Amino acid sequence: MNSMGSRYEYTATFLLLFLFYCPMVLLSLLSQNKTNLGRSMVISLEEGWNVMQDGINNILEGLPEPQFTSDGYMILYTTIYTMCTQRPPHEYSEQLYEKYKETFEEYIKSTVLPSLRENKDELLLRELLIRWSNHKIMTKLLSRIFCYLDRFHIPRKWGLPSLEETGFLSFYHLVYDEVKKQVMDAILAMIDWRQAGEPIDQTLVNNALAFYSEIGESTRRNDPKHFAETMIKEKSTFYYDEGSNWIASSIFMDNTPEVMKMHYSPTGSSRKINLISSDGDMFEVDYDVALMSKTIEDAIETDPTGDVNCISLSLVSSKILAMVIEYCKKHKNAQMSDVDLMDWDVEFVNVHYTTLFDLVLSSNYMNINSLYNLVGGKIGDMIKGKTAGEIAQLFDIKDVCTQEEQNQ
Repeated sequence: MNSMGSRYEYTATFLLLFLFYCPMVLLSLLSQNKTNLGRSMVISLEEGWNVMQDGINNILEGLPEPQFTSDGYMILYTTIYTMCTQRPPHEYSEQLYEKYKETFEEYIKSTVLPSLRENKDELLLRELLIRWSNHKIMTKLLSRIFCYLDRFHIPRKWGLPSLEETGFLSFYHLVYDEVKKQVMDAILAMIDWRQAGEPIDQTLVNNALAFYSEIGESTRRNDPKHFAETMIKEKSTFYYDEGSNWIASSIFMDNTPEVMKMHYSPTGSSRKINLISSDGDMFEVDYDVALMSKTIEDAIETDPTGDVNCISLSLVSSKILAMVIEYCKKHKNAQMSDVDLMDWDVEFVNVHYTTLFDLVLSSNYMNINSLYNLVGGKIGDMIKGKTAGEIAQLFDIKDVCTQEEQNQ
């Protein structure tokens, strides 16, 4: 790019792409002015992954009850968010998705498969259910931490499995494919014992059968159905005689520890939480208002104690956080008509474009879709029908191209 006009065209195109795809374009435009983003340097892939690896190791070493705090979650989430929204070539969504997959594969190969290979029959079933329960916890935690990939990277890649599907597919291909015959043999053997009048752990059998159903639903595979059909065909007489008893007792016991369940049950404004801005200012907010942010909700649910009093939002300034809280309060506890609320929204985004940019970045970081869409719509209205030069003048854009981009 050799002319200012071509640079304006470049900028205008990026702004339009932002409105339709993702906010990383605005991050690029603001990369020269980081006062509100709290960043002073680019996070390299190696540096960022070292931070992630430490956090992931804490999760894996703590299974089945990982000691993981909301602070730990916010550090990892913010690291991922930053690495995914940096200016190219430092935007690492593709690499992080691959490393997410590798995390599951390495853990399964180094820990899960060896533990299964040293067991057989009933012991194999027990170990399999433990490992499957742990895998569900691991998938839930890591998919929350990497959720920015689900929101913006995966939708841009046709046919790419979601984070949750990726985690379950790893277990399916690496674990299920290897042990399915041994597991089937173990289940059928226990049913044979039952037919012969010997006592068996029927709950174990029921849970093993439920595993097949779960992994089939999670991975959208039909193999578990084939397994069930095979077993029923071989044991049809037994099922006919004992069907009513099995149906009555075939209740899958969810072995997922309580650490992964909701720990808070605030009603109305009975409980408060403190949100800390990048400037260190603290804002006391009702829980139900704070939970309009999916990022905050995930941070709270991740903490095993459920007693979360503070959440640090290191990429949101005090000024913008105050505005975000005001928006959430208005929309959570609105005592006005839809028309009046829409009028309030119009006035809320009637601010300088730099504030709009900060709002859209912060709402994206905090994962508040309604606010993100509201501000994005306002920016879209501002540039609608304008030429590249007019857009550059509107947003006071002088030159956003790096030397490398200009030479392309």
